[in-house]
Amino acid sequence: MIKIIKEKFVNLIKGQDGIALPSVLAMFAVGSLLIVPSINYVATNLNTGSIIKEEFRGIVAADTGVEDALWNIKNDSPNFQEPYTLTDINGLSVDINIDTVDTIWGEIVDSGHHSEWISTTANLTYNAGIYDYTLAVSNNGSGNIRVLKILIDFPPNLDYEPYSTDSEILDFEPEKMGASESGIALVWEGASSMINPDETVYHRFQLNGPEGMEDEEGIGVIKTQRDDIGTVWIGDVQPYSITAEAKDGTETVITIRAGVLQYYSLLEINSWQIIR
Repeated sequence: MIKIIKEKFVNLIKGQDGIALPSVLAMFAVGSLLIVPSINYVATNLNTGSIIKEEFRGIVAADTGVEDALWNIKNDSPNFQEPYTLTDINGLSVDINIDTVDTIWGEIVDSGHHSEWISTTANLTYNAGIYDYTLAVSNNGSGNIRVLKILIDFPPNLDYEPYSTDSEILDFEPEKMGASESGIALVWEGASSMINPDETVYHRFQLNGPEGMEDEEGIGVIKTQRDDIGTVWIGDVQPYSITAEAKDGTETVITIRAGVLQYYSLLEINSWQIIR
């Protein structure tokens, strides 16, 4: 049987005169050229699949680290104060750092021991392509307060509507930093008139942007002339930065960085970055 198969194979590649057909030899030549690249292609795909699987394992582990950090922030856990490590998360360890954000566009947020004497609320409403922003500032203390700076940072796709500022605090055009595509910051800097005790004053302006961004008031600060109040976040918000680094031994697999805003006991993730 083997002899018959061998004879048929030989006849296949030879002509009637017993000489190998050029077309058949060419086919074998091309085939030999394709075999090695094909094997390499399969090996590359297997390797790529392995890398993707490892990255996915790292993303799941790092994401678990971020979730654990959020729990610690919300519950004011001791882990909230210092870097710590989770072990055996998807077979990896996760190093976690929680940092309190104390700067915004170069402005240092340094509140005094009477920061509660000034309270703020922000509201964003939409009407036919225009957002009306209203900032209310209240003096809850026993003395007068003067505002020196208002700085508000907005997410992408919102832009300042020129000459729209109508304010009882700092009534002039702001300095605009950044670009709408990546996010802008608006800065009003000067010296307001005095805000009397138990008085609430308003700072209004407009933004243009797509519908559906009513919850994107941005984050900002108010700087006062009183050292015992200092510079405070707008809207009783505290931003945090979370870094969760998934490791296989000493080798970093995936790192996730998340920006988080805390409103009392509520947490909102406002940025998320996966670093390979």
